[in-house]
Amino acid sequence: MANEFTLNASLAYEDSESADLLLSVVDKLVSITTKKFIHAKQSIGTSEEAIDLGELTAPLGWAIFINRDSTNYLEIRSGSGAANDVIRLNAGEFALFRFGSDVTAPYAIANTAACQLEYAIFAP
Repeated sequence: MANEFTLNASLAYEDSESADLLLSVVDKLVSITTKKFIHAKQSIGTSEEAIDLGELTAPLGWAIFINRDSTNYLEIRSGSGAANDVIRLNAGEFALFRFGSDVTAPYAIANTAACQLEYAIFAP
């Protein structure tokens, strides 16, 4: 079966001093040929932790990460000891993206206190 899931995203920006902005993608159909994915919740502490990939051998497909903490932020790294945190999720924020081919074992780290990270990653 093709087109197993549908992506929708929108961003609206309003400012009385500059032009308004609206970006959106609606009903982007995506096929997952391997039918492999993981959906999990993981407590992320203030020391970097590997994101559990389950049976996925590489996270090359679409991913959504949600910081379920109400106060603290956490960051996603491309790997252990990565020089740069590539995604920051403030309390309650999310990110929807496709992993790049260089990412094989992503890590996460909380800033001040442990955060609950909910995520789903789909293999291509």
